[in-house]
Amino acid sequence: MGDLRNSFITKDFVVNSNIIKCISNLDINLDEFLLLLYFINVSVDLDSDSIKEKLGFDDDKISSVFSSLLNKKYIEMKVTKIGGKIQEQINLNPFYDRLALNKKTEDKSTDIFALFESELGRTLSSFEYDLINKWLENGNSENTIKEALKEAILNGVTNFKYIDKIIYEWSKKNVKSRIIEEKETTEMFDYDWLDDNE
Repeated sequence: MGDLRNSFITKDFVVNSNIIKCISNLDINLDEFLLLLYFINVSVDLDSDSIKEKLGFDDDKISSVFSSLLNKKYIEMKVTKIGGKIQEQINLNPFYDRLALNKKTEDKSTDIFALFESELGRTLSSFEYDLINKWLENGNSENTIKEALKEAILNGVTNFKYIDKIIYEWSKKNVKSRIIEEKETTEMFDYDWLDDNE
C-alpha cells in the first residue's frame, strides 16, 4: 500500500503559478491542459508512447486533444533539422502569448477599477463594475474612460451616469475616442437618462 501511495506523492510535473492564475480565462479543457503540461515538463516532441505512459491517454485521445490544441492555435508544429534528421517539435509560444495577453488585459482592467475606487474613495458596486466593463468592451480606450472620470471630478459630479453621459457625448462627437459605428453606440448606451432619479 505504501509503494502505491508513493506513486501519487512523487512530482512529475511542475506548473508555473502564473499559468494557474490565468488558465481558467482561456478556452482549454482538462485534457488539453494536461497535454500542454506534458509538453512543458517532459518533451516538445509528439511521442505517443511517452504521452500514454505519463497521461494515460490512448492513441485516439492523443490525436483528438493534439488536433484541438492546434485548431485553437495554442500550439504550432515546428519542423527542425537536427544532425541531418528532420524532426517535428511543438512550439508553445502561442500558448504563452495567449496567457500573457490575458494577464495584460486582466492587469489593465484591474488598474482602471482601482483608479475609480481611489478617485471616488469607495468600493465600486456591481453595477459600476459592469458599466466600466461595458465601456471597455464597446471600444472605448482606457484613456478615454480615465479622461471622462477626470472631467466628472473637475465638474464636481462623481455619479457614474454622468460619466457614462460624458463618454457617450465624446463618442458621438468623436472627441478623445476612436470612431464608433452607430450600431455599437446604440447598444453601448441603453441607460434611460430621463428616468434617472438619483
